[in-house]
Amino acid sequence: MHAEDADMSDVEEQGAIDKATQQRYRVWKKNSPFLYDYVSTNSLLWPSLTVQFFPDLETTESNNAKVPQSLVYQRLLLGTFTLGQGVDTVSIWQLPYYRDFHENLNVDQLDYNAEKHEFELPAVSKNKLRNIQSINHWGDVNKLRYMPQNPDVIASSNNMGNLSVYNRTKHSNIKTLGNENEINEPQLRLVNKAKPSNEDIFAFDWNKQAEGVITSGSMDGIINIYDILSGYNSKDDTSIDVIKYYDTGVGINDIEWVPTHNTVFLSADDSGSLKLFDTRSGSSGPVAEHNTGTACNSLSINHNGRSVASGHSEGSANIFDLRSMSQGSIFNFHPHTDSITQVRWHPKFASILGSSSTDKLVKLHDLGRSEQKDGLLFSHEGHMLGVNDFDWSLHEDWMVASVADDNSLHIWKPAHNVLHS
Repeated sequence: MHAEDADMSDVEEQGAIDKATQQRYRVWKKNSPFLYDYVSTNSLLWPSLTVQFFPDLETTESNNAKVPQSLVYQRLLLGTFTLGQGVDTVSIWQLPYYRDFHENLNVDQLDYNAEKHEFELPAVSKNKLRNIQSINHWGDVNKLRYMPQNPDVIASSNNMGNLSVYNRTKHSNIKTLGNENEINEPQLRLVNKAKPSNEDIFAFDWNKQAEGVITSGSMDGIINIYDILSGYNSKDDTSIDVIKYYDTGVGINDIEWVPTHNTVFLSADDSGSLKLFDTRSGSSGPVAEHNTGTACNSLSINHNGRSVASGHSEGSANIFDLRSMSQGSIFNFHPHTDSITQVRWHPKFASILGSSSTDKLVKLHDLGRSEQKDGLLFSHEGHMLGVNDFDWSLHEDWMVASVADDNSLHIWKPAHNVLHS
């Protein structure tokens, strides 16, 4: 296990974290060596509302006997939420870790730290999580997602109704002196000229089947669909109009394309409705919908293309069959004591669902377990304020990255014996 301690003193000094939470964190920290195969806790300058693992994995070769050959690197996509108190950024971070830590570990690789009274891996301290690129961004970064067909293309949304697209290769990795605070212009701005909006956008998603197609939903209920490939005519054309839009009249909290279709997507809104749209339909609204009764903050469509999970404002979660969604949920449970901020199916295991909440927890559930109603596998309790987002690694089956309002970024992997006990 490898751990990096985040400095929580700044948040504690502000009085934002109560004594009970601080005590719970100390207990969690003490027990973490037994709970995780890997955990890295990091303190960011600003909180992030969004996190995503990039799909690549970089391997390394070293002639240093103290560096195991299993040292690999993943990249993470993060944003900032400064509320105008600083320059917001789109940031790419590099995470080094040992893929086969236990297999490569031997005494010769360890240095003894007399102050901490523990052994350390010197290579890890030289290869900490680091920021490898920052793009200055206009407004708070509400959400970031790379385009599946080309991860160098990154979409962002902000608190002023802007949906923008950056090509990270068009931006420098190093800020020049005097230009540290200059806003970097995006390559494209996606706009609805017929129905413009300046409301927050928290919901957007790239189409997994159709390259360049993206849909977004704003807090004034407008759902827009863009095609950045067909709408892009020249390098001087930096603004792209919608190819279709819907006016739902209620704030959109999440939106997602069905992964096996190029025309069908779902939205989740403040009224508690899950709505199914098909762009082939001549209808000005959804082709199917179901109202759950409480505000729906997040949705996730399983990679099997059939199961849909929704997370709600009072801490409940529902599972639907996409083929009969209007008939109601087929399963429901109550994993959190406060508002759910994100639900996300595991990218590989169809029965595994993750959920995060403002109750400071990220929970992993195996909904195939019949002996427990919520199928709880693991609860990550290291955050000291509400969790904003989390994501599954595409290269480590149980590795998760999570971000919270306490400025923390945690990357963690539950212990094998805990998951399979």
